[in-house]
Amino acid sequence: MKKVLFFAAFAVFALTSVNAQDSKFYAGVGLGYATIGGDFADDLSGGLNINFLNLGYRINETWGITANLSSSGYAIDESDSAVGIGLYTVGPMISFPLGNMTWDVKPQYGIAAGVIRGGDADASGLEDVTWSGNAFVIGNSLVMSISKGFSWSIDVDYVSGKFTQVEGPSGSADIGDDGFNSFKLGAGVRYNF
Repeated sequence: MKKVLFFAAFAVFALTSVNAQDSKFYAGVGLGYATIGGDFADDLSGGLNINFLNLGYRINETWGITANLSSSGYAIDESDSAVGIGLYTVGPMISFPLGNMTWDVKPQYGIAAGVIRGGDADASGLEDVTWSGNAFVIGNSLVMSISKGFSWSIDVDYVSGKFTQVEGPSGSADIGDDGFNSFKLGAGVRYNF
């Protein structure tokens, strides 16, 4: 019994010391690949995802808050145009130590915006049309320190969203829930302040 208690105390000490953070705030960027699916995604192919801004604030070693601004571009099959979907999301962050890395789980809710750009979209008048709605993201990051202040991350996120409104030159209208989902795989760099 003493060995079990000693091992449990040692494990708790090791896990909390490995996960100690030098700072509470970080900012980062990332790049990766994004798939696309759902009702909104007919005739779209997977494409590039850019995390323009990845912010986080750690309340303690386990809990924090995160906010992200990202955009994904998807080519339209048999067209020279593409669809862009931007997301601004916020939510809690839960961190788990994994040896010399940390696993951040980040469930987030936010707003989504969609546009079409390119020659075919311009010719058909669709370049002036935007979609808006909301999205839920289950974000995951494996984070490892590079040097003092800098960390890199491997990001695996699942996005489920829907567009509920469309706006164009003739005004705006509510639309049926045009759902989309995306699986994103990428890498990023963070700086801890």
